Amino acid sequence: MKPLYCLLPGLWCILSASAQLKTESVLPRKAAPETPAAVVYDSLSNIRVNGDAAYYEGLKGQRILFYPRDIHAGLKPVAYFNFLAETPAAVAVDTVWLRKPRRKFRPEDFRIDTVYSDVYSPRHYKHFGHDDLTPLGCPFHEAGGLGTLDYSGQTRSGWFTPAEAVDGRSFEILGVETSRLEDSELLMFRLRDDAGKVLCWFAHRGTDPKNLRDECYPAVIEGLIEKYRAEYLGKDFFLTGRKPDALGYVSDYFGLYVNTMQGEADQLQFGTELRCTDVRLIGDGTGYAVPSFVFEKREDSVQIYIPLTRYPTPFGVEGYAHRRDRAFVDKLVLTPAEEVYARRAEEERQREEARLQREKEEREHKAALYRKYGRQTADLILAGKVRIGMTREMCREAWGSPDDINRSSGSWGVHEQWVYGLGSYLYFENGILSSIQN
Repeated sequence: MKPLYCLLPGLWCILSASAQLKTESVLPRKAAPETPAAVVYDSLSNIRVNGDAAYYEGLKGQRILFYPRDIHAGLKPVAYFNFLAETPAAVAVDTVWLRKPRRKFRPEDFRIDTVYSDVYSPRHYKHFGHDDLTPLGCPFHEAGGLGTLDYSGQTRSGWFTPAEAVDGRSFEILGVETSRLEDSELLMFRLRDDAGKVLCWFAHRGTDPKNLRDECYPAVIEGLIEKYRAEYLGKDFFLTGRKPDALGYVSDYFGLYVNTMQGEADQLQFGTELRCTDVRLIGDGTGYAVPSFVFEKREDSVQIYIPLTRYPTPFGVEGYAHRRDRAFVDKLVLTPAEEVYARRAEEERQREEARLQREKEEREHKAALYRKYGRQTADLILAGKVRIGMTREMCREAWGSPDDINRSSGSWGVHEQWVYGLGSYLYFENGILSSIQN
């Protein structure tokens, strides 16, 4: 096969009936949907891999941002094979000789084939290695049968989506539906890029919300970031807890693990006051950079950052095995400082009100004892003391009710033993205190 680049322009008019070589697409052929009206993203949770149909219906009109790569991760170029264009595009023109070339060739000696690809933003890769080709947002075994990937040999050559066409870019969500390919059930996100081109992203469909493998995509709904930005940026908060669905036990004493803006480990205690100063895409040096919130601890002015969610593994859906006490914004309860201060002021007001009420009751009680028993006896009762000759009522006022009462009666009268904790006893003869034992 020998290209005839110099003869192609003159042959187009002759070869009006030339054959076309097309790549079969796995995408369903349907009319492009109408542009959905953008809706307000009213959730403070990142895009889920285990949502129901109603949840994904609510994503229509939103924009999804695929995380950019961490500039410090040292990742080599990667191509994806699970981003497919809805409309195949011509990617190459080739000359196919039908007979051996001769000095004076004729039009029937060859044909020109147009090569089509259903890959989004296709680029041809030759002898691409296993580590350089991957799906994004789903594991290899689930993505079999997508696009033009050939599993038959060790060498993978073909048209694939370069990572830079997706990483760090956002797309409008036109719809989400279930797509069954071979033995896998995937979610098919119908997206539209800024140039108006429709593409489909095949992603993992999780079932267990508590499984780290099913936790998050390497993507975020842009409306979520904007909502957090509006609610957090420039405002003060107190770290008051973790959400009920946060996995793993965390000690209230040791708090949560975070990093400073200098990359050093730090501890974030519950009850710490924070001010959100910035929202950035920050990586952990291994793969993607995720939306992260920069906070200043008001107690010492140390700048820390807290990622929105766990870092997904390049380039699948699994989450890293982070320490259980790692802080992530979507798992924290951050209470606005004004609410905390208002609650504290109310609690202080209630304490002061209770103190004044106690003082009032003590004054009234003291006055009542003075009137009933006289000053000397009343002062002993208020000091929690008893003396020989006191009545049972006076002793009950001073020491409170006993734990037990042992009573005996005879011709001499009534004898009582009042038992108090820690080996204290009061003895009464006919209702008058006659003996004290400690």
